[in-house]
Amino acid sequence: MALLSSRHASSDGLPERLLIAAAGFSAVALGPLAALAPRGLPLWAILTILIAFAGLLRRQALGRLMRALVPTILVGLFLLLALLSCLWSPSGRAVATVAEIGYIALAALIGGAWVSQLPGVEARRLAGLFLGGLLAGVALFGVEALLNFPVHRWWNAIPAEEIDQILYSNVPKRSSALLCLLVWPAALAIDRIGRRGLALALPVVYALLCLPLTSRSAMLGIAIGLVAYVLALWSRAAARRLLGAVVSVAFVAVLPLVLLLDRVLDLTRAPWLFTSAQHRVEIWGMAADRALETPLLGQGIDASRALAPHGEVSRFSPITDSLLPLHPHNAFLQIWLELGVVGAVLALATTLLLLNGVKHLEQRDQPFALALFATGLAMISTAYGVWQPWWMAGFLAAGLMLRLAARVPADDR
Repeated sequence: MALLSSRHASSDGLPERLLIAAAGFSAVALGPLAALAPRGLPLWAILTILIAFAGLLRRQALGRLMRALVPTILVGLFLLLALLSCLWSPSGRAVATVAEIGYIALAALIGGAWVSQLPGVEARRLAGLFLGGLLAGVALFGVEALLNFPVHRWWNAIPAEEIDQILYSNVPKRSSALLCLLVWPAALAIDRIGRRGLALALPVVYALLCLPLTSRSAMLGIAIGLVAYVLALWSRAAARRLLGAVVSVAFVAVLPLVLLLDRVLDLTRAPWLFTSAQHRVEIWGMAADRALETPLLGQGIDASRALAPHGEVSRFSPITDSLLPLHPHNAFLQIWLELGVVGAVLALATTLLLLNGVKHLEQRDQPFALALFATGLAMISTAYGVWQPWWMAGFLAAGLMLRLAARVPADDR
């Protein structure tokens, strides 16, 4: 993250200049990385830890880490539960998953502490680098999509005649989902540097770019984000309460809700639903059944990828060694399945604390923060395993960049 000179440290020394260069590189590289190599984002998160810690240490500002004491305790308890659940998890990489959650959480703590003490001039410079990189990333992704992903095909050695391997795979879907998150802090950066009329243009243009793509989760995410933004312009408090209610219902009632969709409404056979959505409802029903077997502490962290089938039959794809295709495609359900009601309570408390923190931002910044929250909420409800490192790192990056943009002094010219 950002490391520039301040009144506490001289920028004349070589180490300081290296930190400045590393911070600038991490800011500008984020957009292209998300567009072309989304699985590289965990490396970005590790770089953030190193640079931000060095910056806090150099300015003797490590005490700022204590300002996030309550969320740190909640996340620490969640990690402790996840670590203990390795004892009964059927997954062979349960410990590795806990380690991945841990370093993302550490990056959020240290990176957030660093960004919160940045002088305005430094925040403006880094936000400008991030914005430039993000615009470049969106442009690169747009060109890739227009030309049938030549860079991805070259990197993966896929012939042009086998383009469907790219178009209908997770390759473009990962990038489109990450950029969905990052356009909101970029829009806030545009707003803060004095181009308020252009701020909303970026997410709107990106929404249009998503229309011909195969990632329905990205389309849903950006659409919900735009709705939340408009609602927050009308009433920030109403938007925040609505999102809080949705999150609470999602955590508390996810099991009966998905069983209603699967067993009562039988949406796996609904002719008006596209096939992948029907399959998703079936997956949710199977995951809910297993979650109800161990409601208190769950099946163990990362168990979703390693649940042994008990004779279940799928209408959409053969069930082989694992009941689920790596994860349930719903974060709330995955937490219930793997860590039970205890994990769900800790996750809900942390999420509501994060949402409540939005009201401490300046009023003009809150619609962008709430739009980012809504976009992420929509996508974690329908796509990707919540513990995938690149996905966690995407939320980390979006949150840190939003906080960075909020540090930029407003220019209302």
